Formats: sequence, C-alpha cells, structure tokens
Amino acid sequence: MIKLKKLLFIIPLLVISVISLIPFYFIISMATHSTSEIYQGNLLMFGGKLVENIQTIIEGGFLRYYWNSFYTASISGILCVFISAMAAYALTIYRFKGREFLSNFILASMMIPGQISLIGYTIEMKNLNLINTHIPLILVWGASAYGVFFITQYLKNSLPKELIESARIDGSGEFRTFISIAMPMIRPAIGTLFMLVFLWSWNNFLMPSTVLTQSNKFTIPLGIQTLATAYTQDWGARGAALAIAVLPILIIFSIGSKYFIKGLAAGAVKG
Repeated sequence: MIKLKKLLFIIPLLVISVISLIPFYFIISMATHSTSEIYQGNLLMFGGKLVENIQTIIEGGFLRYYWNSFYTASISGILCVFISAMAAYALTIYRFKGREFLSNFILASMMIPGQISLIGYTIEMKNLNLINTHIPLILVWGASAYGVFFITQYLKNSLPKELIESARIDGSGEFRTFISIAMPMIRPAIGTLFMLVFLWSWNNFLMPSTVLTQSNKFTIPLGIQTLATAYTQDWGARGAALAIAVLPILIIFSIGSKYFIKGLAAGAVKG
C-alpha cells in the first residue's frame, strides 16, 4: 500500500520531468544539425554538424558575448544581494519613523512592471553617458524590491533580535554585526537570491537591447540574435549557442539546489 502511494507521486513527477527535458533535447539536437536538416524536421536523431556550428558561433564573437553575460550577471547578483541584505536588515532590526510606510512602498513597487520604468531608466543612463556600457545592466539590480522583500521575510524567521543585542553589548559595531552575524545566518536566502538574479540577468534581453548598440558589448541573448541576417537564420548555430548558454545555469542550480529550495521555503513563510 505504501509503495502504491509512492508510485502515485513518483509517476507524475517522472512524466513532468520528461516533458520538461524534451525542449533541452531538441536544443542539443539542433546544435548537431544544419539549418536545412532542421527544416526537414529530423531532430529525433543527432546529426554531424556540431563542430561546424560551434566554429560558427566562435567566429561570430560568442566567447565575448559569453564573458559579457557572465561577469555582468555575477556582479549584478553580488550587488543585489549585498544592498538587499542591508536594506532588509535595517527594516527588520531598527525601529524608525516611516518604517512601515517604507516597507509598504517597497512591497507596492513590486507590482509595477519593469517595462514601465524602462524608458525613464534608459533616459537617465543616457544623461549619465552610460549607454553602450554594461553599468546600466548592473545598476538596475542595485534597487531590487523583490530582493529586499525576500530577505526581510527570511530575516524575520531566522535572526533572533536577542543575538543582535548581545553583539552590541559585547561592543560589536553595527556593520560588523551585520557582516559577522546576520549575513552567515541568512546564507540560504543569499544563495537563493544570487541564483535568481544571476538567472534573470543572464536571460535578460529587453534591457541590453535598449542600452547596447555596439556588438562588442552584446550579451548572450543579443549575440544569439546576430546569428540571423535579413535573409537567413542559422538555426543550427543558434541551437549550439543556446545549449552552451544553458550550461552555467545548470551548474549553478546543481551546486546550490539545496540552498535554493531551503531559501525559497523559508522566505515564503511569514514570521
């Protein structure tokens, strides 16, 4: 009876997993075929064009796009985590006038689609002469309402205020207390937020397409688009580029999956 109950959970899980993996299989299959073979619809079997497609994307500057995406996503994750953690720490530990209003304002700002503020943000970056640099792609994550809200929820459940008071009595400064006590206690939340921001930045197409026009500054989403011309599209090379672009995401999630699950579960519970 117990085995039957387990099967009732395992079988749907296996079915969903297989369905989720099918697109990845076809992307890898595309990477081994030429465009003409892809149009013929023969994607169930792997082809022999993988090396040729990889050479095409390397000659097209894909390694530069890869590096641009990697370092902007990494710095964006670090910046978002650090600033969000400091803001969440202040909202959780300190009692000051306007605290509730500020918390509600941050929560309300999460309801505003990012596309609405994109035009104003682009104009601001243009006035600061930051167009065609990667700084706008990084700075946008310095004020993440979701990051502040997420870590605030985690701190309410994970950081005893008595511990902070004890550190102050022992002579620890506020910043040292934040770094030495608060940050280590919210490592699952930090890891989860970093992975989410890294993923969002890595896959971001709209923001780079707005602030970047020079091809040597392109990130992976824009770089993949350059594999198409006005007359032809190299779907085999695009498949190879997509397959390689997914690798960092898979590596990060495989390494930090425990932190990711624990962080989401704890952050979703309101203390």
